[in-house]
Amino acid sequence: MLYLYISLAFFAGFAFVSGLNYLVADVIDDRRKHQAVRVREELRLRSAERARAEWKNRELQYPMVAHAAKQDVDLGLIAKWQLVVLQSGIAGIGAKAILILAVCLGIVGAGLTVFFTGKPLFGIPVAVVLGVAPIRWVFHRRKLRQKRLLKQLPDAYQMISRGLRSGQTIGQAMRAISDEVSSPLAEEFAYCWEQQNLGLTPEASLKELAKRTGILEIKIFVVALTINASSGGNLSLLLEKLSVVIRERDKMQDKVMALTAEGRMQAYMLVALPFGLAAMISVVNPTYILPLLDYKSVVAGMILWMGVGVLWMQSIIHFDQ
Repeated sequence: MLYLYISLAFFAGFAFVSGLNYLVADVIDDRRKHQAVRVREELRLRSAERARAEWKNRELQYPMVAHAAKQDVDLGLIAKWQLVVLQSGIAGIGAKAILILAVCLGIVGAGLTVFFTGKPLFGIPVAVVLGVAPIRWVFHRRKLRQKRLLKQLPDAYQMISRGLRSGQTIGQAMRAISDEVSSPLAEEFAYCWEQQNLGLTPEASLKELAKRTGILEIKIFVVALTINASSGGNLSLLLEKLSVVIRERDKMQDKVMALTAEGRMQAYMLVALPFGLAAMISVVNPTYILPLLDYKSVVAGMILWMGVGVLWMQSIIHFDQ
């Protein structure tokens, strides 16, 4: 009889813990769903506020932009840099502020190097490295954001294709993308949709979408919508084929990265080997490597050509998608 009571107590405790676990899981899942809805609503409101803020300057900026487009004027360096910062998705700091930060870092780094070493020649590479670091960070952010956008595009194009087949308009399909897809693609489509609500023509808002992202696949999407609006055609089929092409190109890129993984690892080891070996020798025998510092031009040339080799390797592997 005692074993029966123990078994019943065990099963009762097990049922209580299981029920409590399911209850907590349901509460957490419900809270997560509400949080996702709130995040999407905040994203939509932020995109709408951003569109309204830029709409105030549209009357002043649009004639100049239209004149530049008619005259086929190439963008200057400052305009190209501002476009890069816009495509990187960095918020809270402007393009000019990043340039000022780069210059200040270069000057301060060079000044501190000269102050502590007493050799002005050493301040030049430090100034270059610190000055280029913020600019390199912006390009890195743009590359990561474009990769995330490219990963989201196939599913988004299929959603738009299904929406068009079910009778939705392009605006409604873009609104669905902004509600269902995560950032950064949802943010861009929500911003484009808010621009159209504020009175900007669909063609102009789509062209600005392609300009903000800088992705070839979105430019093809904009061209397809523009041609479809003027001459018609099976847009849903075109979007399905475009999503398939993007997936195949992504698979090809992954295949290239897998096939070159061994070569890249060997290259990284060869680049790190001289510095690691020098550090180990300096720990074991600090005076052994000191005569090498008398030939500063040889050391600088070695580092320079190693950097050229790394950049060459990166240009071969990371081909233009």
